[in-house]
Amino acid sequence: MHEVLDFEYKSLSEFSSPVCSHSFLLRCAPENVINQRIEISEAEFFSPFQSSVDGFGNSTVFGLIKDYHNSFSVVSSGRVEIDNSQKNRTFSPVFKYPSPLTMPNEELTDFAKTFAGNTAEQTLKNLGAVVNDKIVYKPAVTKNSTTSAEVFAQKCGVCQDLSHVLITCLRINGIAARYVSGYVKGLKLSHAWTEAFYDGCWHAFDATENIFVTSGYIKIAHGRDASDCPLNRGIYYGNAVEKVEIEIEVK
Repeated sequence: MHEVLDFEYKSLSEFSSPVCSHSFLLRCAPENVINQRIEISEAEFFSPFQSSVDGFGNSTVFGLIKDYHNSFSVVSSGRVEIDNSQKNRTFSPVFKYPSPLTMPNEELTDFAKTFAGNTAEQTLKNLGAVVNDKIVYKPAVTKNSTTSAEVFAQKCGVCQDLSHVLITCLRINGIAARYVSGYVKGLKLSHAWTEAFYDGCWHAFDATENIFVTSGYIKIAHGRDASDCPLNRGIYYGNAVEKVEIEIEVK
């Protein structure tokens, strides 16, 4: 599947009282890999920033605002060429093992092994379908720190949570898997899905929709779980409550 997608990410943070010494680390530009090529990438920030790459190869921007301020805004936009006929074959064994948010327990282990298929692809299909069926999509019932075991116990969560459960189940069956965050055509907020490594390359699967990723998806970052690749992370000095509004468009 070959396509060209335009994206725009807007983020506005407003503070209830002035803050300072505000350090931020953002992942809001697409990952530049073999099946995803950045044609245009632009960014506008409230303050000076620097670009870098994290330990997983994700594009990052970071900076420090020393002065007192009441708000912080970011705009990231560009154009990406997607060619899913090109396979990403870069592998690291770190994705075979449990991570802080994907630690298996006895209940998850029994569940995952029940749906193992004759091939890795069949195992992914089986687990993707059953995770989609068992975990009801329900906003505002989990936190960024909720583990896959906790999600499995309460049987509900959001895209991050379904991805974590699927990743845990795949690793239990010996399949390397990683967490992916990104943008999807038609969604105004960021989304999360899973990549599984078999047959010598990565295969992307969206457990929230129970589909293999084909068109309309832009990958921003990946990691062992969501704690490795948040889109927006920061700390600041001040007794303030932060309100964040994010708007994303892909077309």
